[in-house]
Amino acid sequence: MKTIKLSILFVVISFFVSCKTSQKSTSHKERTSTSQQVEHHKKHWSYVGENDPNHWSNISEEYKACSGKKQSPIDIEDAVVVTKKQPNVLKVNFGNTKTDIINNGHTIEFKIDKGNYLTFNGKKYELKQFHMHSLSEHSLNHKHFPLEIHFVSKADDGTYAVIAVFFKEGKASPFFSKFLDKLPAKEGEIFKSNTSFDLKDVLADTKHFYHYNGSFTTPPCTEIVEWILLKEPKTASKEQLDKLHNLLKDNYRPVQKLNGRVEDVQ
Repeated sequence: MKTIKLSILFVVISFFVSCKTSQKSTSHKERTSTSQQVEHHKKHWSYVGENDPNHWSNISEEYKACSGKKQSPIDIEDAVVVTKKQPNVLKVNFGNTKTDIINNGHTIEFKIDKGNYLTFNGKKYELKQFHMHSLSEHSLNHKHFPLEIHFVSKADDGTYAVIAVFFKEGKASPFFSKFLDKLPAKEGEIFKSNTSFDLKDVLADTKHFYHYNGSFTTPPCTEIVEWILLKEPKTASKEQLDKLHNLLKDNYRPVQKLNGRVEDVQ
């Protein structure tokens, strides 16, 4: 009988110890989850409010480069650009593609098929996507364009070349006539298109461009980008540009200091 009582007492004590341990474990998990949520919130960046571009470098250690010396975008001044003795060589091999159009909360991004690439001074970069900013992120002689499209290409060594295309008000864009009504309006939405289009229809003349070394224009602002800004802007109608601006909501970073960098042109 005594043995049975001791066994019951042992089971009761074990039950309470187990419950206490479980509570501590659950409490720890809850704290960990809350901490992770707070950390995730801290890493969020924006174009307005307390996490606007002026504060990007303070949001997270991952974004410290946003206060670097080779940041983008910049203002291109015709009065100070130079013509290189050895011209930059740009070869663009963009063709037909289908696309997934994504609203990622910061821009509208077009994912494209593999096989499109460019070479810049002999180095190959594979086109990954293109996306839009309104107003333009770069300015020309201190003036912004209504829209700027970035064609983002990546090399095998992890560096990037980005072609920037400016848009001004004028004749309606056939590209936007095809896709404007299909652009997803809400963050996280995706439109999958089975219709092919020619990427060159979105590009301007690639023979003449400005060039400088810079960074991503969004966090983490890594300074690993060859910027190629096409001189000749494309056109879109006022209605098209207004719709895009209302959708993109001023998703542009202010111009950054040149800090001794050379802007060249050809």
